[in-house]
Amino acid sequence: MKVTYFFLVFIIITLMIILFRSENKFQFLKAGILFAIQILFSMINFLVFFVIAYLLMNNQDHIKLGNLFLLLAIFVILSGILLFWGMLAAAKIFKFSSTTLTLVEYYIQWSLIYVTVYQAIFSNIRRIKTITEFIEVGNFLDPNLIVVLVLPSFISVWIAVILYKKHVKLI
Repeated sequence: MKVTYFFLVFIIITLMIILFRSENKFQFLKAGILFAIQILFSMINFLVFFVIAYLLMNNQDHIKLGNLFLLLAIFVILSGILLFWGMLAAAKIFKFSSTTLTLVEYYIQWSLIYVTVYQAIFSNIRRIKTITEFIEVGNFLDPNLIVVLVLPSFISVWIAVILYKKHVKLI
């Protein structure tokens, strides 16, 4: 059995005990489902946008890609507007509580932090095989090491605060 599975089972059991003892037991699950659906539709939006951009450039010699950073920003805003309209339509059937929407925002922020940590770890995986080897080399001030150690701590503190706020019924 891998250590990862042991800790995963421990987390699931602990969270079930914490969350199922509170009111609105399924807020985290509802937020997770809403987050996953929005991510799915957002990815579909981006695929459609990029296909449209490709078709426009492919069929017309005078149309160029332009600034990719600006194009991506435009796609982000367009996708956000489409997701908003989707939420307005879905809100006629489903009610989105303030807590659920706040938790979706938290999931987004946690995911962004985690992706940053993931990038820091895997961008150096060819150079360093383990974090202990990295520390032994004496790279204490390396930004990647700081990212790997500090950002997960931010997520941990954030989870503790959210669970406490849920416990005292602030969210």
